Amino acid sequence: MATQPITQIVPLELLRPCEHGIIHDVSGDEEIVHRLEEMGLRPDVALTMLQPGQPCIIRLGDHRLTFRMEKSLQILVEVPLGS
Repeated sequence: MATQPITQIVPLELLRPCEHGIIHDVSGDEEIVHRLEEMGLRPDVALTMLQPGQPCIIRLGDHRLTFRMEKSLQILVEVPLGS
């Protein structure tokens, strides 16, 4: 019987360079969230943190996305426990 990996939900800004995660939730200002969704940043999408901080750089598939984390923006990602 296969077991599911144990994961935890953390804010995107806690990921270190080269860490991977799956977007769990994007919330905040409706316009900002909508724009990020248009760029591919939406729940169930895999990402890799390239550069944390301001600006934040992540990889979504074959694309890099650079943005600033606004105070009203919260991005939660699912990562393996212990990451």
